[in-house]
Amino acid sequence: MAIINCPNCSKRISDQSTFCAHCELPLGEMSQADVARLELRRWRRRVWQSKNVTYAAMTALVVGAIWWWLAEPQGWTLPPPVLPIGLIALGGVAYLAGRVWLFWLKMERNRPRPPRD
Repeated sequence: MAIINCPNCSKRISDQSTFCAHCELPLGEMSQADVARLELRRWRRRVWQSKNVTYAAMTALVVGAIWWWLAEPQGWTLPPPVLPIGLIALGGVAYLAGRVWLFWLKMERNRPRPPRD
């Protein structure tokens, strides 16, 4: 067994691998079960990424709200400070985008079929 560089991403992988663990480039003959496992792995990674987008967006919303509360003069004053409102707006848009992405990924037509061994 030797360590080689992936032709696509140039990261180090085993020469016995059927696909690159970093960029998921197929590196030779893959059975249908291997292709199905690779598609399932890609789908799970995208679901994980979309959930992380929503978590980061919720954090931005909470930080923006706390910042608005603590800004001088303290409390929910009008007109609101610009930066906290921008953070709240950015968090709201990112949250909606992450949830739409997650909904799209979980639609039946976008789910990969489980591998059959």
